[in-house]
Amino acid sequence: MRDLRARRELARLVRTLRPDVLHVQSAKAGVLGRGLLRPPRGVTIFTCHHASFGPGRKWSHRLIGRPVEQLSLPLLDGVISDGARDMPMLRKLAPRTPIHLVRNAVPPVLPEWDDADPPPHVAVWVARMAHPKDPLQAVRSWRHVVAAVPDARLVMCGTGPLADDVRREIDRSPVKASIDYRGRVPDVAAVLAEGSVFLLATQVEGGCTMATLEAMSVGLVPVISDAGDAFLYTHSGAGEVVARNSPRTLAAAVVGLFTDHDRLRTMRRRAARFSREDWTVDDMVDATVAVYRSVLEGADCATVD
Repeated sequence: MRDLRARRELARLVRTLRPDVLHVQSAKAGVLGRGLLRPPRGVTIFTCHHASFGPGRKWSHRLIGRPVEQLSLPLLDGVISDGARDMPMLRKLAPRTPIHLVRNAVPPVLPEWDDADPPPHVAVWVARMAHPKDPLQAVRSWRHVVAAVPDARLVMCGTGPLADDVRREIDRSPVKASIDYRGRVPDVAAVLAEGSVFLLATQVEGGCTMATLEAMSVGLVPVISDAGDAFLYTHSGAGEVVARNSPRTLAAAVVGLFTDHDRLRTMRRRAARFSREDWTVDDMVDATVAVYRSVLEGADCATVD
């Protein structure tokens, strides 16, 4: 019922504002907004932040997501994917819909970045405690890190359905004194300043996430599961990408950085450059507006100023 009310409210806004573009982001918003604005009045564009179904997703998502997307994607005038890995699937489900790649970008957490020595042996987790993120794997990996680097610490921030499970897993851990779970924090920048590595274990969503890019903007090196477009970090030498569902592999990548100071410093510089210079918010905005123009012109609608 809430979904139906949301769709009616969105339809009223479209009738009142008469936009050229209705841009819906996330699977739920995408489903609720599809078909409300169509040529020649305007176009509807959907940004796909990773597919809502497929390997690594919950069985309920896999059961429901594919038929929903198969029915609704062709109703769109254009699709933006923030990752290259999902584009073949999107083209298969909507072969006649224009599909564009626009990677995420974020403003730097701090205006300037100080290329100083990294804090010693501290990793930071900033992510929602919910599937498909896997904070339990991060906790289980940490005993392997501490076995090799006894003074290593893991700082975890975030809330969500798995929060209680995370607390219980920490309490059971033989290295619980080395794991600091803070829940929701008011100042992410202060937390990031404590670390030199950004840790993210995940089943599906990963790669160029907002939280990862924010951490990289202040020189944290991502150690991240092989999901989304995480492979870009390997190509640029800005991070470590590891196999999913392997706490030991996750730990080994962290230990490798903690025990090689020169390599960590080099990768910190590359991580900051990746987030702050290689693809900026201005680049993302310009690319998004270019998609608007392309889709509007292809649908014989007015162009965007």
